[in-house]
Amino acid sequence: MKILWLSNNPCYAIKKLSPDTQSGGWLKALNYHLVEKDDVELSVCFYWPVPLDSFEFRKTTYYPVTKAKPENLLQKIISRVSGYKDDDLNIKKIKDIVDKVNPDLIHVHGTELNLGLIQYETSIPVVISIQGILSPYYEKYFSGIPEKYLKRIKKRNFISFFNELNSSFRINAKRERNILKVSNYIMGRTAWDKRVTRLLAPESSYFVANEILREHFYSDKLKWKKTSFDKPLKLITTTGDVAYKGFELIVKTAKILHEYGIEIEWYVVGLNESNVVPKAVKTWLEYNVEDIGIKLLGVMNEKELIRILLVSDVYCQVSHIENSPNSLCEAMILGMPLIATNVGGTSSMVKNNLEGILVQEGEPYEYAGAIIELLNDFKKAKKYGENGRKRAMERHRPSKVVDEILKTYNTIIQKR
Repeated sequence: MKILWLSNNPCYAIKKLSPDTQSGGWLKALNYHLVEKDDVELSVCFYWPVPLDSFEFRKTTYYPVTKAKPENLLQKIISRVSGYKDDDLNIKKIKDIVDKVNPDLIHVHGTELNLGLIQYETSIPVVISIQGILSPYYEKYFSGIPEKYLKRIKKRNFISFFNELNSSFRINAKRERNILKVSNYIMGRTAWDKRVTRLLAPESSYFVANEILREHFYSDKLKWKKTSFDKPLKLITTTGDVAYKGFELIVKTAKILHEYGIEIEWYVVGLNESNVVPKAVKTWLEYNVEDIGIKLLGVMNEKELIRILLVSDVYCQVSHIENSPNSLCEAMILGMPLIATNVGGTSSMVKNNLEGILVQEGEPYEYAGAIIELLNDFKKAKKYGENGRKRAMERHRPSKVVDEILKTYNTIIQKR
């Protein structure tokens, strides 16, 4: 079967184009495993910042597309006001790739960009993979940090900040709804994304397809093996510089624990002191995060992240909205005890009181209580981690995921 992916990143080709970059994620892994199947001929079309000819790399043909820019001042104004960033021009470029490849099936990864608009331009069947869903994400954007503090830190110019936020979420969410309302086939993996797409893509068929994690997380040698918790208790969170990721919950929870004499160190991977969200939270709450045990570690590569996860005691997800957070799944497959906010699709990833503890989002007192619950019962915490690892190893097993994807491809192509 001839498959064309439309992706927001180069997938496995990142190994060729930018080997030191930490991006690519699960698509890089899926790309690697899928092309091992003899009956799959895979092409990948993706946006790339500089002009680049198509090329072949490890059994895959890659088609980089440089985003079109407005040709004159009027087009620039229309693009800025509409927020759609020249979708028509860019989809035309992608349509040229579709015509050249002439695939049996187009697989669009994610609805955040304009790639799903290809459905309006072709009769070739298109399946849409859900990553996040912007409309509910937009509802949660300012759930944690008051908007005025983000504005104060991120943009001194209110108008430019307002335009940026509109382009990133509100307007893109509207485009996403236009993509989903004409979608015939959806791939997802949680009860949350299934419910939301039954609303936004009412005519679509839904298929389950899980994700492959980064390769080093599958090693039998890399497993959480602690026999007791450290003192101070080492907590860890992997997050990003976005308001809805819940950094303020880390700060509030750490402060409560500090006030009640619970000694902790809370490692935050993915953020540093210069990022917008830590600055905004510090301005808002007037806390010095170092004084309450929070350590901002910045971005880490895969091996560095695994190393610090394995010496930590409890993995903590604090987001206000997620679908199937890979950072949580990575901690889970290592066998770590988990605490997570019960948001979006998280309850499909972690079974409460069996593989971890799920708590109310944005509520630091319950979160602090959940930490103390595990601190006081190492045996239970370790059992949660073992249960979680067992399910994660099966859920993210590469051969299983590839089989799920291929089964979906074959079903759709046969319908055609």
